[in-house]
Amino acid sequence: MRVTQSMIANQTLRHIQSNYNNISKYQNQLNTGKKFSRASEDPLSATSGMHYRTQVREIEQFQRNLSSAHTWMETSDQALYDVNTSLQRMRELTSQAANDTYDSEQRKAAAEEIGQLIDHIKDLGNTKVNNKYIFNGTDTENQPIDKSKFDITVENPNEPPDGTMLYYEGVLYEYTGGSYQEYGIDPEDEAEGRTPGEIDVNKAVFFEEGAISINEDDVELQMMKGVNMPINANGSDIFGYEAFGELILLERSMKSADSGTEIGEHLDVLDQQLDRVLSVEANIGARQNRIMMTENRMDQQLITATRIMSDNEDVDFAEAIIQLVSHESILNASLSAGARIMQPSLIDFLR
Repeated sequence: MRVTQSMIANQTLRHIQSNYNNISKYQNQLNTGKKFSRASEDPLSATSGMHYRTQVREIEQFQRNLSSAHTWMETSDQALYDVNTSLQRMRELTSQAANDTYDSEQRKAAAEEIGQLIDHIKDLGNTKVNNKYIFNGTDTENQPIDKSKFDITVENPNEPPDGTMLYYEGVLYEYTGGSYQEYGIDPEDEAEGRTPGEIDVNKAVFFEEGAISINEDDVELQMMKGVNMPINANGSDIFGYEAFGELILLERSMKSADSGTEIGEHLDVLDQQLDRVLSVEANIGARQNRIMMTENRMDQQLITATRIMSDNEDVDFAEAIIQLVSHESILNASLSAGARIMQPSLIDFLR
């Protein structure tokens, strides 16, 4: 086959252009730090990279969820610790006042402190995180406790305003439709429901409608794929009408009791409330431990996913530099060889 000058020239130019393309490729890799800048350069790696990036973003979102859960639960735990401390102080005061060596003035002083502790517990029930009420279930925009509606005075205890809540002799009632109904019992089930009968106002605690409105739905966050966990404590277990009703009756008893025996009767109720608080605290602690283990797992998964994504996309700089230098040498050799192969033309003789 006859090899013409033009065939030699075209082949030489193709090789030189190929070397320029290779040099451009490795220069781009060094500039961007990536093996490819377009999916068409390596479709398989590009497809895998999309999957790895999605996995990394997913893990990062789970980590943000875990951080939010930590904040929410740590705040709940601290609030419950403060409730526990307040109840412990009330128990201490009650135990002291139950001693008949205390006179009426000392008991009134203890009652004042108990009143302040009750107000403090009400405030704890309205604890907020990121402007959200943490003890009101999924209704985080509305406060669960309205202090102004506690221990109200009604003109006629047997016919208070509709919606009034009554705590009397250990039972919670709601006044609705012209009569009292035991709260939480179907009004049509007369066999189950109780009525307060004749009311002794000294033993009754009235709450205006809406004094306590706690949503009991769980606030859930996704800890990992397919795994949701409630991060809130049920406020009704701690801040219910019955709990505050008993505390208000304790305060009254401190102010009016003639003997320590009447005051001492409240110790069992305080112990029951402390047990409920401790139970909720234990539940939160168990969930916090699980969140910490999940967080450690997410940290390890993020490291692994990031490493795999880097192996798939990131360039090996040492190798890229070697390849760039190698192709620059090849280009120089091609240019030199091309200059030698090309036959002299008339122009060369005219110089």
